Amino acid sequence: TSYLRIGEGSPVIFLHGGGAGAVAWHPVIREISKFFCAIAPDLVGYGESDKPHALYDRHFFSQWLKDFTDALGLKKCVLVGHSLGGAIALQFALEHPDRIKRLALVCSAALGLSFPLIPLLNGIFLYSFPSKMTSWHLHACLVHRLGSLHEKFIKYAEEVCRKPGGKRAFWRGCGRAILPIPFDCLKRITHRTALIWGAEDRVLPLTHAYKAMRSMPDVQLHVIPQAGHIPFFDQPRIFNEVLLKFLEDGC
Repeated sequence: TSYLRIGEGSPVIFLHGGGAGAVAWHPVIREISKFFCAIAPDLVGYGESDKPHALYDRHFFSQWLKDFTDALGLKKCVLVGHSLGGAIALQFALEHPDRIKRLALVCSAALGLSFPLIPLLNGIFLYSFPSKMTSWHLHACLVHRLGSLHEKFIKYAEEVCRKPGGKRAFWRGCGRAILPIPFDCLKRITHRTALIWGAEDRVLPLTHAYKAMRSMPDVQLHVIPQAGHIPFFDQPRIFNEVLLKFLEDGC
């Protein structure tokens, strides 16, 4: 597993969504590292991490995360998960509740059934034909403001898709990791949880957060205006303020 680590103090692990890798957290981890130890791994199957032939369902990712935290000697940590990373964080909370202090779920997958068709088709296009069209597709689905996606990030997203095994997690996973978690299971997640959502998310709509609030016992919702599926790209200052306040309240 390849990972970024910066800062000292209580560990906060950042789990990225399906795509480029840990570099997606670049607008966030430097600010958070002023107060915490920020750790951002490339999920197994993504970025610079190994890309084994595997099922790529939530249990597989959760087991990988346990092995990763064991390797770093982390007994307990805060998990911040975006999209796919949020689904993995939820599964980890169900399977290893004693290893988590609290959760921050950013436009998290696995909380609802609806998934708009156009973002799904764009994902299929990206993982089939990574090209110069990637920029248009990413802007169309992931952010609210033109220019929120840095060109270097877009180029890197294309490069990792082209690497050997770069498309494996997407095609072998077939969406299993982001299937909705039953509400009865969500009720078992008693950790203090922040839901942070872009008001203009076109991939996983805000209604998913409202449904989760009816099931999870200790949850708070923060809606970031003029932000899409990656609110820390559209509104990094507001996002960091919300996340830091949540982290500092419990650490």
